[in-house]
Amino acid sequence: MRKILFYILFTSTYSFAQNSLSGVGGKSWGMGNAMVALPHSQTFFYNPAGLGFVENSFVNSSFDSRFDIVGLSTMSLSAVVAKKWATVAIGAERFGDQLYNENKAGIAIAKSTERVSLGVKVSYLGNYAEGFSSRNTLVTEFGVMAYISPKITIGMHAYNLTGASLYDFEKIPTTIRLGGAFQPTSKITIAAETEFIPSGKPFFKAGLEYMLFENFHLRTGMNSGIRTNHFGVGYAYKKWVFDYAVNTHPTLGLSHHFSLQLNLPKK
Repeated sequence: MRKILFYILFTSTYSFAQNSLSGVGGKSWGMGNAMVALPHSQTFFYNPAGLGFVENSFVNSSFDSRFDIVGLSTMSLSAVVAKKWATVAIGAERFGDQLYNENKAGIAIAKSTERVSLGVKVSYLGNYAEGFSSRNTLVTEFGVMAYISPKITIGMHAYNLTGASLYDFEKIPTTIRLGGAFQPTSKITIAAETEFIPSGKPFFKAGLEYMLFENFHLRTGMNSGIRTNHFGVGYAYKKWVFDYAVNTHPTLGLSHHFSLQLNLPKK
């Protein structure tokens, strides 16, 4: 009964439910999801402009287990192909189980100059609640990322600028994210961003990554929007990259996040 009531809450307030697809991946969760200004392995899901700064092709998968509650898990898969003329990526993510689930699959393209990258993404978004409803729509995203110096990057990401909706009584929120990243040394990366809905209250995210030794990273972060603290590690071995993160919520407990990436050989 408790599980059924939970899903009714999800279907009755879609602005709450859409947060379930707001972040994937071990590296991202390890840094509090403050990734709008960082080109990284899950940039397809956070800011498509970051794809323009990706130098190699790869396949990435992730699994997120939220608060050890059955049915609150997210899986994602993406593939990135880097070419001289542009970078193209496809990917999909799924949240939930057979009673309630949200799904999104999309394609993104990004083009960069030496300092600035622009990216666009179009996704097919749908949700399903057993015995209640099944809806889908198209959602667009736009992003900008720029190096204002070798050590400082800024980024902007806009989600659902066209005002798409799944239900007539409530639109999918339009979300704007603005942030920056600073790399004072080759071992340290600091990132921060603000996320807000035009009609809502903004909240803050921040993350830190430290390279303890070659190919091994420690991470931490915070997210004031969901009131969580974040910790993570990352390790690269030959063509494989593994990332793990855990975040703590004062009421709901722990969430675990895993990512595995396979780097493809350059042609």
